[in-house]
Amino acid sequence: MSILKKIVSLVRKREGLTVAFQLSPAVFWIVFFLLIPLGILLIYSFWNMRAGMLIPEWGFHNYIALFTTREGMYIKLLLRSLGIAVLITVGAIAIAYPVAYFISFRVERYKYSWILLMMGPYLVSWVILILGWRLTLGYTGLLNYFAQAVGLIQEPMRGMWGNWGTVVFLLIVGWAPFIILPLFVSLEKIDRSVLEAAADLGANSVKRFLKITLPLSSPGLLVATFLVLIPSFGEFVTPTLAGGASGTMYGMAVEYAFTGMLQWPFGSALAVPLMIVTLITATMLIRAIGLQKLMESL
Repeated sequence: MSILKKIVSLVRKREGLTVAFQLSPAVFWIVFFLLIPLGILLIYSFWNMRAGMLIPEWGFHNYIALFTTREGMYIKLLLRSLGIAVLITVGAIAIAYPVAYFISFRVERYKYSWILLMMGPYLVSWVILILGWRLTLGYTGLLNYFAQAVGLIQEPMRGMWGNWGTVVFLLIVGWAPFIILPLFVSLEKIDRSVLEAAADLGANSVKRFLKITLPLSSPGLLVATFLVLIPSFGEFVTPTLAGGASGTMYGMAVEYAFTGMLQWPFGSALAVPLMIVTLITATMLIRAIGLQKLMESL
């Protein structure tokens, strides 16, 4: 029996070493490309910077400035950006879900060709797409030109570019094609026989959707929320190019602290609340979805 126990112990140790070896690339990646940079960011947030030099003077002065500058301007901007991110997420899902539903339930052939067409915008640089929308919605853009040409307006309309509404619109139309795929995957996994049974029992199309289709596609909805909410919360490229003064988001403040103010410690302190909110949101969504379902829907 003792020999058998030793053999079992050696096998278990070898299995443990095999698992550890298989996980080592992922652990290396997480440690060196995530945890260490975030750790450096956290350390810098307690330092100071003068004459372009980092000074290791430990203290909470950057966090105090974060909460007290202009009556909590940065905290208000953080909350505002979170609200905008939620609005973008809801808008993107509202567009993507009907498209994914149509492809899954109404298209008989070439479903994946439709998905490929929906993801066509991602074959072009996002910056180029933003500039294209500017040529369309700008003061001297194509939309104003045609509206004047047909006599709908006498002079170009203002307000279609350079505000938070523009940022929300661009991010919604930018993210919607991307999340069609996880929504489509979730809808494809629904057993059609369940819907047929509900129809046989007298449930109309609305009841079948609300009672069966929507609940069973909730993993795809949560994955879509995961994919849109977190990146759009820290977005700074689109607000910078299309937002103007009223379209400022928290990510722009973090970026400006590093590149405009050249205050890396203060920029690091600004990034910490963004990081905390992002980690909390990601953890909540992962727990709600389940890690396996998340990976299957990506």
